[in-house]
Amino acid sequence: MDILASVPIPARASRGLFMPKVLDYRAWRGRALVALATAAMISVGLPSAAADSDSSVEVVFSTLPAGVPVPSLGALQAMGSGWKAGLPVRETAAGKLPREAIVPARSGLPKASTPSFLSDEMTGRVPFAATYPEPPRTMTKDECKKGLQGGRLFAVKSRYAMCTGTQFVQTWMQRGRPVGQSSFTLWVIDTVPKKNDRTVQIRYLFTDFKKASTTRTGGLKIDTDGDVTTWPKQAARKYGGQVPPVQSFDALKAKPEYIHTMLVEPGQGTGKDDIVQMAYEPFVKLTFPSPYTSPNTGRVSVGFLTGRWDTASYLFNKTGGGKPKKKGGATLPVVPTLPYSSKTGAPERAVAQHLRDAHTKPGGTKPVNARKAVPGFDLKHTLHRLQHDDARVQANRRAAIATCVKHWGPNYATSVPGVPRECDEYPFASTYEGAAQSKYDGKKPKDNFSARPLPRSDNGAGGNILKIFMDRNRILDGFSSGDDVDAYIVSIS
Repeated sequence: MDILASVPIPARASRGLFMPKVLDYRAWRGRALVALATAAMISVGLPSAAADSDSSVEVVFSTLPAGVPVPSLGALQAMGSGWKAGLPVRETAAGKLPREAIVPARSGLPKASTPSFLSDEMTGRVPFAATYPEPPRTMTKDECKKGLQGGRLFAVKSRYAMCTGTQFVQTWMQRGRPVGQSSFTLWVIDTVPKKNDRTVQIRYLFTDFKKASTTRTGGLKIDTDGDVTTWPKQAARKYGGQVPPVQSFDALKAKPEYIHTMLVEPGQGTGKDDIVQMAYEPFVKLTFPSPYTSPNTGRVSVGFLTGRWDTASYLFNKTGGGKPKKKGGATLPVVPTLPYSSKTGAPERAVAQHLRDAHTKPGGTKPVNARKAVPGFDLKHTLHRLQHDDARVQANRRAAIATCVKHWGPNYATSVPGVPRECDEYPFASTYEGAAQSKYDGKKPKDNFSARPLPRSDNGAGGNILKIFMDRNRILDGFSSGDDVDAYIVSIS
């Protein structure tokens, strides 16, 4: 667990339409570290020394991932004086981004140490065809719950739907012993419901309200709010809907769902694509009724969710009449997976086989490079779309074609009777990691690519899947604003 989850940070300016402050996370993190010595006794799930006093009347609350079982009151009581050991200590999403999130390197925001649950869509496990399906834009509580089973911190259904969940468990104590227990779970679901709409929707849903034996839940106040950080920080945000107001445990159970919306108008971003990136961090604070006290008094982070706005002219920004729209769209910047199939009958089969060889048997591909290690197959070595530098795209193509000519001859395109061929390259010419990368970045190795003549039909199918994949996932030029703003990886089934 993150002890910093218990350290209060600056509160929002006001309630109502949710006017959060822009948070300098690194500066706050530094201040919070100074507070660790005094905060040690209020860390989540660990009662202070006062809990062992014969006269104490306290509540100790713990936070757990949504998919982790909570020990019953009876189980804790059966452990006697060692009951504290019965409270699970697990990493939560507090203060963290999903491991697959894409945010500016300068943000300083930490990522979860464990992978998120990723849907078949996000991992590239989709039926092969010479196209790519429309990503889903909705996510139900049951889908979120299923994804977070086993203690996962985030679940990502698509670039337009993701969630996190946290359990809040209150152990009511008298004279240092548990006498009651209450708990609830908060699910926060982040979606972009409509294409060509800049609205990001945050759904708050409280469920699984439970209580046993001696509790005072009628007086237990639950305060939900949050912070939003944007890059650039001065981008103005418009809010709608409602964040859950301060209310009691029992009242929140009666009205458990709230929807909050947010958007940023065009013209406030950076780079050619007018990009505004966002991290959204919900918080929950519990206040206990008198005479109960609690060592846990800070706002508890539920984890960071992501968002991004752009007006990229090469994506879905056209009206029915074909005129460009200026408003652009929104997405949730997490790394998606481009699926290729090497199965018999797959239209892109030869492309998939080429990419698999480049990844698993690089020594057998051309050009010869004993240290070849092509990127694009894991989160540490992602691919970045190259859109705004056509000269570099053409340089990538020339380097690949030169390799095909050198190893298969100048007539490689027609040397197999009845099978027109094209020079296929990986990483793709439309990426910063393409064949000419070392020409533009002297720190990158030379010849760290593979080129091979392939049937024109397979090569065309592979290119078609790639284009639709990038469009439907709203993948931007990877460095269009001078920072790492987008990325993707590849899987071969």
